[in-house]
Amino acid sequence: MKKLLSLILLAFLCSGAVYAQNNPVIMNGNPELKGFKTRNFVQLTLQGGFMVPVGTYLSDNYFNSAIVGADVAYRINTEVALYAEVRYIALSLKDTLGPSSGYLEANVGPRFYFRPKCYRSSFFIEAGVGPYIFMQGSAFTPDLNYESKTEFRMGANAGVGGELVLTNSLFITLKSKINTIFYPFGSTTFISGIGGFTIRF
Repeated sequence: MKKLLSLILLAFLCSGAVYAQNNPVIMNGNPELKGFKTRNFVQLTLQGGFMVPVGTYLSDNYFNSAIVGADVAYRINTEVALYAEVRYIALSLKDTLGPSSGYLEANVGPRFYFRPKCYRSSFFIEAGVGPYIFMQGSAFTPDLNYESKTEFRMGANAGVGGELVLTNSLFITLKSKINTIFYPFGSTTFISGIGGFTIRF
């Protein structure tokens, strides 16, 4: 009986060793992370994408529009980073004779990372708050005269994203966020989809 138990235990240990040798998570763990920083560094992301208006004011007046921008993040530890982001939204007006319009957005906030210990790529959630500056040029149409104006509003956003690691210093970053801009009459909302290249320093 003792011999049988010994054989079963030996077989179990051997099968565990074989599994460890063939498991890509375990096998690739250390080589994948060689030279890969996980804390105390700065990274810069150059990004572009689009916004989809869903709030009453934006959806009534604008189509889906283009976004360009950049963000800088400081990775405090393996799970948390602080970021600052600047984006320009070139609003596409439904009134084709209307003035050029856009939002200059700047926000700061925390980013929380989720990454299996044996891999470099990761998912994250982030939230930010800051000013949304509305800029409108002047234009004249048969029905309306648009005056040039600049409006300063506060806003907030939150979303999810991911970093796909190409090398230890170059990533592809993708994220989607819900953005809310606060007005005296309430608020308006849009969804943004962003993608770009991240350089880690």
